[in-house]
Amino acid sequence: MNIHSHGAYLAYEERLAQRIQTTLSRSLNRNLWKRILWRLGLAVLGFVLVGSVLLEYLRYLFPRINEMPFVIFLTVTFLLCPIIVISVRHVLALLVELQMAHVELLVILGNVVAMRDQDTGEHNLRVAIMAVRLAEAAKVAPKLVWGLFMGAFLHDVGKIGVPDNILLKPGCFTDKERLEMQKHVLHGYDIVASSEWLQGAARVVRFHHEKFDGTGYPDGTGAGDIPIEARIFSIVDVFDALVSSRPYKDAMSLNQALEVMEKERGTSFDPDFLDAFLPIAGTLYDQVIESGLDQHKEMGAAIIERYSGQ
Repeated sequence: MNIHSHGAYLAYEERLAQRIQTTLSRSLNRNLWKRILWRLGLAVLGFVLVGSVLLEYLRYLFPRINEMPFVIFLTVTFLLCPIIVISVRHVLALLVELQMAHVELLVILGNVVAMRDQDTGEHNLRVAIMAVRLAEAAKVAPKLVWGLFMGAFLHDVGKIGVPDNILLKPGCFTDKERLEMQKHVLHGYDIVASSEWLQGAARVVRFHHEKFDGTGYPDGTGAGDIPIEARIFSIVDVFDALVSSRPYKDAMSLNQALEVMEKERGTSFDPDFLDAFLPIAGTLYDQVIESGLDQHKEMGAAIIERYSGQ
């Protein structure tokens, strides 16, 4: 069934809204941060109360104990260690739960755009995986990788704001339609920029159509003024588009795609990141482009586990 038929699409949007509402309610109703503070408060209170009792008991048994503060500290810490360990484990479990709620919302948002734009959603996951692999090959700071991964997943989220008659048009755009389509970058930035958690993603969303020579959109930003995350992402996004089939084109071979990309060195792409990409392009083609959704999910889960705490 065509998801873009009016009735089916409305039903899809309704189901999607319900999923988002359920996820948000689950996260908010759990009051995760309140629970974390509550457990930390109990741990501190327990430490103080039990420590005070133990200290007084030790003073009763050993009248000269005031002359041994280090011994007191070690004794109390040793006796309270199980309480501290249990409390910390609960806090970490709650933090993981909160992070997974964030990731679930990330996936849902990415899938909203993928379904509306006649995509299976695999493109978002593929480019997110390849962007992280390129960042690792280029030895980018780990603290940037998580934002890059999220931004790759959400890079086209602004297409939600593009009218259907333009987004779903099978033929070429008029100049006016092209300008309207290009606004998806700003729509997407407006969606994610207000979230502190998505600041790294916002840099990808805003700048992923800029070009190294300054001829891209929306701002004509060039060279080093384009954030690192966006310079990395633009390479894998174009690579995936070239080697993937679309209703309007056939997939290129690996060598054909690399020839096209080499011609864009210094114009569309940062030469340094392109140099880091070319040696791993064959591996990415075999492991990501040629693999299936199940393998993509495993790779994505590994990335989330490794970088989501950065």
